[in-house]
Amino acid sequence: MKTLSYGLSQLRTKQLAMLGILMALQLVISRFSLGTATIKVGFTFLIVGIIAKWYGPYWGMLVATFMDVISSLMNGYGYFWGFTISAIIAAGIYGFSFYNRQTISILRVVITVFFVLLIVNVILNTLWVTLIGNIHNTQTILSLLWLRIIKQIVFWPIQSILLFLLLNNKTIETLHSKI
Repeated sequence: MKTLSYGLSQLRTKQLAMLGILMALQLVISRFSLGTATIKVGFTFLIVGIIAKWYGPYWGMLVATFMDVISSLMNGYGYFWGFTISAIIAAGIYGFSFYNRQTISILRVVITVFFVLLIVNVILNTLWVTLIGNIHNTQTILSLLWLRIIKQIVFWPIQSILLFLLLNNKTIETLHSKI
């Protein structure tokens, strides 16, 4: 039987089941984010990193698309397409950096997290927040931007260390080898 892959690698049943479990875990973890809509702290980047390492950038971006829409609907927030673009780009950056690597160096993680934080969290998400909030005052936008930059500088080493430890965890790798 001929199948169409659309550029995505085919998944075995165990891999598809594990992807579903990771997606469910991402939904649960997203419920525990702290902060306001403009400055939010969460840990879903850990699950995105695992999906990126195990399934690659294309599956990661597809999952990010679905997860953003589903989490927006579940959390009761209005859906905004810009955050879906941000999620896709973040998953792509993680995927292209981590996929098919047995061990991932701390330098690779630090650089990857830097690009995600800069491109997605500082630039794109600030743009989306100003569009949603209908903010046109330059001073207000700059204040928001500086606040978000400071938050990213604080969380850059924290996210890098957590992601490095998770992606190089022997128990996680054993689980991956079994699927």
